[in-house]
Formats: sequence, structure tokens, C-alpha cells
Amino acid sequence: MRNIPVSQDKQLIAGIGEDSIGYLWQNEVMVQSVDIITPIVDDPYQFGAIACANALSDIYAKGADPLFALNIIGFPTSTLPLSYLEEMIKGSVDKLKEAGANIVGGHTIDDTSPKYGLAVTGKIPNGQRFIEKKGARVGDAVILTKPIGIGVYTTAIDQKIASNEQQDIVISEMLSLNKEASSAMRQVETHACTDVTGFGLIGHLCEIAENSNVSIELELKKIPYLSDVFALLNNGATSEGLFNNLSTYKTKVQYTENITSQEELLLHDPQTSGGLLIVVPQIQVDELQKKLSEKGIVGHVIGKVMDKRKTPILTKQTIL
Repeated sequence: MRNIPVSQDKQLIAGIGEDSIGYLWQNEVMVQSVDIITPIVDDPYQFGAIACANALSDIYAKGADPLFALNIIGFPTSTLPLSYLEEMIKGSVDKLKEAGANIVGGHTIDDTSPKYGLAVTGKIPNGQRFIEKKGARVGDAVILTKPIGIGVYTTAIDQKIASNEQQDIVISEMLSLNKEASSAMRQVETHACTDVTGFGLIGHLCEIAENSNVSIELELKKIPYLSDVFALLNNGATSEGLFNNLSTYKTKVQYTENITSQEELLLHDPQTSGGLLIVVPQIQVDELQKKLSEKGIVGHVIGKVMDKRKTPILTKQTIL
């Protein structure tokens, strides 16, 4: 992507490097993003719904409401029945309806394995603004709206070592839209936001820090995580994506206390349909937490913004 020439279109207010593009059209800010994933659960209906929730997250992270979406599907017609495809699409249709939008078309190709994603178009509500990754200011609080560890759990599902209860827990998290969290952050002064997905918690915090020319102090004790994540890590529930993240971002973190290898792995665990990282002034924290709580969401204050240091991320304490 870095080799693509920067667009000179003055209507484009955000492009490459953002979660979604922002485009000024007839005094409205249109938002568009695309995402696609491979199956992370066995049930095709749930897979379609999760893929949809995951694609919508980039729209919600910018403070936008989704309007419509186009399917992007790869499907192995020679090895899977069309009923799998039908259920996959039905799951996505139902989840998009929950978001207040519709699927209006798309494209399918014959592939060696199932892949499902959506190109989603949304709009910033009147009187609101496009919330970028950059904009974090010294003294701001960093709030996370979902626990991490989703990638560990989905890897455990793939390895057939996750219990039914563990599967139910992580599927529930992934199916949960970031719709209400996005609405809540629009009601306070939000300086920056992104969603936690493939780059893991550290990777996405680095994006905010580096784009804002600041550093972030992360309080490890305050990070929410799925309850059985360390047991599953000890049983080998690690993915290639996790180790890729670790390799990419390891040097961007300064730990003030020794942490275990499992704790470090968790911080780099790639998420699917993870929560929002919302950056607000300290004086707005209570109000944001109140707005989130009214919708049944816990806003965890996991860190604060500092002057730029040698690394984008510094940590306090340990997770365990």
C-alpha cells in the first residue's frame, strides 16, 4: 500500500493508513472500508455474522453509521455445498440488519476455501466529525471496550481444544457490534479512535501513538482479557499471525517490569471483531464510561497518553 501514490483529491479527508477512508461529498462525510476473513468458527451462519461485525468495526471506529454493504466472497463450489454459502450470507444479512443497514450486492469467485468479507459504506452523522487515529494528546486516557484474547480462543477452536463454553464466550464477543460504543464516544470529546483487530492490542496502540506523535503508557493490570486465555496459551493455542505481530512490534514496547512470555503473547494476539480503543481527555472519562455502561459496555481505562519517548508504548506493572 505504501507504493500507491497519495491521492490529490481534495475531497478525500482520510485515506491509506486509516481504518476507513473519509470522503467529503455534498457537505456529507462518506466513509468506506473493506475487510475479509477466513472461517474462524465451524458454523457458517455464525461465520458470516462475525465477518460482518468485523467489517463494520472500521466504520464504527471512525464515528460513522453504516448505510449499505457489498459482499466479497471466495467459495469452493467443488468441496462445499451451496447450503454453506447460503447460511454464511444469511448470517451476514441478519447482522447487518442489526446495524441498521443492508447488503445490496457483491461478487463471488470460486476459491479453494471459504472467505467472506464486505465493502461497507457509511456516513458521519450531521454535526459529528470523522475520528482519526491521530489526535491523541498528552494527558488523554485510553479506553478499551472489549477483552483481548479472541485470537487465542479462535486458534483453540481451530485446534479442537476449546470447550463448548469457551467457544460460546468468544463467539458472543465477536458477534457483538461496536455500534453502541461508537455512539457513546460521539457524545463526548473524542480525540482518536481505532478498533483492535489483526495487529493486536500493541500494534493498534502503536498506530495511535505514532500517528499522534506521542507515546502511550499502558497499565497492564487494567487490561481486560478472556478468562481462560492463559490456560489455552499454555496448551499451544498460538497462531502465525500472533508471532508475526510479536516480530513486528516487539521493539516498540518498553516494559518496566518483567512479564511472562504468555503475557507478551496476549498483548500481540490478533483479534477478530475486537473492541474500540477510544482516546479522550481525562475529564471526559467518567461521562464516556457512563454512556457505555448505559448500553451494557464496560469502558476499561488501560492507559494514558504521554510525551513522545524512545518507544511508542511503555508499560506499568504486569497482567498477572
